[in-house]
Amino acid sequence: MRLRTVGPIVLLFGLIGGCVPASPTADDLVFVTLSAQQAIVPLGRQVSWPAGQQMTYISVDPAGRIVLATSSSENRVYAYDAPSGRLLGRIPVGQTPKGVKIDHAGQQAVVANEGDGTVSFIDLETLRVTDTLYVGPTPHNSIFSPDDRLLYVTLQGDSSVAVVDLSQRTVIDRLPVGQAPHNVDISPDGRYLYVSNIGSRDLTIIDLTTRRIIRRIPLSAPHYGVDATPDGRYVLITGIADSMVTIVDTRDFEVVKQLVVGIGPHGVRTSRNSQTAYVALVPQNRVAVLDLTTLSVDHYLQPGKGPFWIAIPGNP
Repeated sequence: MRLRTVGPIVLLFGLIGGCVPASPTADDLVFVTLSAQQAIVPLGRQVSWPAGQQMTYISVDPAGRIVLATSSSENRVYAYDAPSGRLLGRIPVGQTPKGVKIDHAGQQAVVANEGDGTVSFIDLETLRVTDTLYVGPTPHNSIFSPDDRLLYVTLQGDSSVAVVDLSQRTVIDRLPVGQAPHNVDISPDGRYLYVSNIGSRDLTIIDLTTRRIIRRIPLSAPHYGVDATPDGRYVLITGIADSMVTIVDTRDFEVVKQLVVGIGPHGVRTSRNSQTAYVALVPQNRVAVLDLTTLSVDHYLQPGKGPFWIAIPGNP
């Protein structure tokens, strides 16, 4: 294996680009950022991966090959080989990076840079930033459309979602939402956008075929994580200043349960088969494991200090 340094980027060649070890066979790999421990944890492996200062958001490609996580204080993205945990690179991005997302094709990632109003595009083959686009004030997170043609970016600074045409790398629309939109997800069919708003303390549901808000659902105390289950049945919304997960049934967009999980829920992601959800309880140093067939807490895991965000292959 060759070690190459390009400016401030350190890449470990021989792990990507045709030489990636075989993906793990487990149906649900689960990766967690430990914000108080400067580490990444693959749940169930009894190991942690050293990382940087103030690790916040995390993403994994659909095949479970590569993990990206943001260091918001270092203005870098840490890249890891998912099967082995080897560090592949430290990628400089914009100011105060937060949400990072990998597209459905596993070819590129986007990082929302809160401090300078931009998103950085990262090529997963070279682990280099290929472009930087100004999208608006205080972008926090984003989500790709299912066909990877559009990107939706929450702008906390002007209470809207920027719509980016990925072929042109330009903002083509802005969708009004609630106050200070924080995190975002999309229905598996690409029709509905789910935006959690920390200012108005609600969930905005947008019908993307009409570009109109069809429902606003009150939430518990922010900040919020939001996850649309891969089968499209539920939307799960956490509230870090409270102790519950709000569960919305997408058949009628009504709240079916406010499930008490413990103090400080933030990151939330559902397994590929939509039967299990994982919720990061930041101050408790625990992850709640939910049974979505019964809408109940099944058990808890203790991954380390300050679990913040969660990533699962197949559920961006």
